[in-house]
Parts: sequence; C-alpha cells; structure tokens
Amino acid sequence: MSRTSPFFIPQKEIDTIDSMNEELIDEIIGQSVDIYKVSIDNTDENVYGESTTKYYEVGFRVNCLILFNEPEITQDEFGADENADIEMYFQRNNLSSGSLNFYPEMGDIVDWNDHYWEINGTTEPQLIAGHPGYKHSIVATAHRARLSSLQIEERPK
Repeated sequence: MSRTSPFFIPQKEIDTIDSMNEELIDEIIGQSVDIYKVSIDNTDENVYGESTTKYYEVGFRVNCLILFNEPEITQDEFGADENADIEMYFQRNNLSSGSLNFYPEMGDIVDWNDHYWEINGTTEPQLIAGHPGYKHSIVATAHRARLSSLQIEERPK
C-alpha cells in the first residue's frame, strides 16, 4: 500500500516551515516586486495568438526573494547594450492564500529597482521531503524589458 504523505514529515512540520519562511520573507527581508498581468480581455490577438499591443491589469505588490544577476554589456555596430536578468523566489502557500491568489506566468511584467522585467518562465523546484504534494517555492526568471516595448508609462521627452 502506498502512502500519500511523507512518513517522517507530518503536516504540523510543513505548517511550521511555511510559517517561518513567510515571516522571514515578509517581515525580516522585506523585498517585494510589483506584478502586472496581461489583460486578456483588453488585448487583441491575431490568427497566431500574438499581439502587437498588450494591455495590463492594475499592478499588485508581492513579497519574494530576489537574485539580481550581474548585467552583461554587449558592444556591436549600433553601440553598447546592457542586458540583465533576475530570479524571483516566491513562497507557494503565500501566493495562493488570502486575496492574492496569484501564480507568476510567462509574459507578466515585474517592476523592481526602477526597471521593468518580463517573466521568461517559472519552475517549482523545491519539494519538502521530495514529495510532490509538498511544493514549497516558485522560481520565476525574468529579463529586463525595454520601456518602449511595454507602453506602460509615458516616455520622457
């Protein structure tokens, strides 16, 4: 007979781990990002499911851990260009609880450190006790997006 939960990790332990991590991220570290989800109702798509102009919902703030990777500067015939990436570590239970009910998806826009970032992808690599029923975190990777392509703010003149 197969078990549906880890033998040596009771639910009480899982709740303690989640509570401690939530307090660490929200109260002690205090990093947060503003997330803008694509408004599917207002964005028109073509035959291929693509859109030249995207509209976004009102942004909301989410607490997470952020890893800022060192920017790369490339030089070509048009001049220098700076590319940068970030990784955001969200606590899964924190996102699905309360009024937030949020899951990061490809195409979402993140406002952090006076720059906009577009989410490339998400993974859920951390399982408590290696059990798929105890997914603990969500990792979202994002690259820096150009303000001109987002049309979120009015460009400075």
